[in-house]
Amino acid sequence: MSNANLMVHERKTAFLAGVWRVDPETNTLLRDGEERHVEPKVMKVLLTLASQQNHVVSKEDLITAVWPDTFVGDDVLTRCISILRKITEDDPHAPHFIQTVPKVGYRLVAPVSEFAEPEPMEVLVEQPAAPLEARPAAESIVPPAGAARWPRARWIAGAAAALSLVAATGYGVHARREATGPSGSLRTVQFTSYDGEQTQPAFSPDGAHIAFVWAKHGSETRQIYVKRIGEENLTRLAKDGGEQFSPVWSPDGRQIAYLGRSSDGLGLYITGTAPGSGASRIYIPQQPSHWEQGALSWSPDGKSLIFPDHDGSQPHSSLFQLDLATRNVRSITSPPSGWEGDLNPAYSPDGTKIAFTRASETAVRDIYWISVGNGAVHQLTSDRMNIDSLTWSADGRSILFSSNRGGKYALWKMALNGGKPERLPVGSEDAFGPAVGPRPGQLAYAQGSAFWSILRLRGAEGKSAAVPERVLSSTQQDSAPSLSPDGRFFAIQSLRSGSQEIWISSIEGKSLRQLTFLGGPLTGSPAWSNHGDSLLFDSRPDGHSHIFSVPVGGGQPKQLTSGNANDIVPRWSHDDQKIYFRSNRGGRWQLWMIPAAGGEPQPVTTGDGIEPQESPDGRWLYYTRGNEDGLWRTPVGGGNEVQVSKAPAAGFWGYWQVTPLGIFYLDQSHTSPEIRILNPETRESSLYATLQQTPPPYAGISVVAQGHIVLMTDEHDAERHITLVERQR
Repeated sequence: MSNANLMVHERKTAFLAGVWRVDPETNTLLRDGEERHVEPKVMKVLLTLASQQNHVVSKEDLITAVWPDTFVGDDVLTRCISILRKITEDDPHAPHFIQTVPKVGYRLVAPVSEFAEPEPMEVLVEQPAAPLEARPAAESIVPPAGAARWPRARWIAGAAAALSLVAATGYGVHARREATGPSGSLRTVQFTSYDGEQTQPAFSPDGAHIAFVWAKHGSETRQIYVKRIGEENLTRLAKDGGEQFSPVWSPDGRQIAYLGRSSDGLGLYITGTAPGSGASRIYIPQQPSHWEQGALSWSPDGKSLIFPDHDGSQPHSSLFQLDLATRNVRSITSPPSGWEGDLNPAYSPDGTKIAFTRASETAVRDIYWISVGNGAVHQLTSDRMNIDSLTWSADGRSILFSSNRGGKYALWKMALNGGKPERLPVGSEDAFGPAVGPRPGQLAYAQGSAFWSILRLRGAEGKSAAVPERVLSSTQQDSAPSLSPDGRFFAIQSLRSGSQEIWISSIEGKSLRQLTFLGGPLTGSPAWSNHGDSLLFDSRPDGHSHIFSVPVGGGQPKQLTSGNANDIVPRWSHDDQKIYFRSNRGGRWQLWMIPAAGGEPQPVTTGDGIEPQESPDGRWLYYTRGNEDGLWRTPVGGGNEVQVSKAPAAGFWGYWQVTPLGIFYLDQSHTSPEIRILNPETRESSLYATLQQTPPPYAGISVVAQGHIVLMTDEHDAERHITLVERQR
């Protein structure tokens, strides 16, 4: 549909679709002050339908208009329609926004009209804030709505901040009409469509079955299931009561190995594929090193398994090989000191090579491979971006991987003999966990979406629990809120611009503006100063994470730490004179400190620490730990490190804050998760709010000192399903 395609690119001005104002330039839908940000492709689907309003647009024409010269399956289009329906609260059975015409396409039934811009009005512009020393200490700066950005080119150059396709699988760089031609066309189907998230697909050796991990809605555990291609019956692999990750088939197809975590601790398990087979724990790893991203591989000769783990007290992960006959384990890689380590191992089809990712920092990874024969290590990519997972092509000449190197996570292919990574014509948006099957053209991957929100909890006297109110909402991740001291503004880390940056919003969720413009390195962990004039954050300009500060009104950020170590999650002292952060610069994860005015970093704790916060009187330093439940404290001047609470849980280390009223924290020990207030001296706690669901990990809460406003991250309607691609004959 060439006319639809033309209209997509021509319409730039805002218009009305029913009760929603559609703004193509900012990819937003607005209604009654509520703003919803959507991905560019979702917006293009809406624009294409709007250009043919009240007319049916076929699926083929929609795909051609939105994804020209690219092969995508119907599932990608279905996902975009689903997102629009969720935002507009549309019922597909009684549509008021988009109607599905079975076996044909879609029609926009919401009336389309032009949006009349309001008459210009005089705007009072605030004068720049006075220098910090010239203002009363309690005053906080109001971030100007139109603050100018710093020069992007200078910032990236100076400091910078925290899928030929697979010939073996039958893919080529063709336009859609070629890829779907009569000879060997590709067939893309949604392999799973259950509630919750289905991830980590793994083909059986004969290509007839796929094992995958399923996390159901309302459940915090993940279980492995097996499903035959072309059938709907499911088989649950092993009912051991714990969480299960990274399924891999034995070469003969009779067994599946996986990594697990339960009340008995961690384990590497093997179970038979026949019904009723029990699981046996054959090894106990030290730490779960990104198990949700593909962490186990079975050698083609069936003799060994490889996985990432930690060697003794080493802070980095290495690859380990387990001999299945002797049960001996040995380390086969040695990442550089100070790096996050080696992850995502995968044997090549002939068993002579092992591909893996080497991470200088969690979100900064490149692909390497090691020769099984002589142990020589070869670097394949130099992106310094995040690689979620990888697999080999069927002929062993290429590696397929999921990466954000092009913005959103997509599937890419890299030839083993070098060159540039090339994007696959499938899995073009939010694609993870690629798996190649033995049949021609057989590929599976996970793809999905979620709605992210910033929730505001208002405490009210006489009420047993605060009621959550949604302040911001987006299909792109908004998380880790940090409130200004006066409670009028908050900062977040957000993927709204395509890469994770720092944004600032008013407490009502309006006047949202981007504060950093780095366009690549992962940037996050914002922390508002107690004086209200600056923000701390971490970013990864050179492959390692460093600490930065920037005025809340915008301007040139200042790099505060450097070197080949990783410095993350910075926080101010109670008087803004010191900056605490987590770092592995001492050879293991600890808390470190630098004077805010500058100076050499100094270690603060002997053991691990993250999310450091001083008490309001400056006597105590409180902190959580990366992989442990609980909350600790130590005297600011030095002394014993003592645990004061068993909550928050591991992985939820940001869900707490010290205030004059006590320590607000997330407690998951009850039927419903709660925000409670702890008195650290008496160890007694009181209820502040009961939550409807458990929030996402690694995000956190923020509390105004008086305790009347709490902000936290919410993820809802999270769905991820497995897509299957096969070549038709």
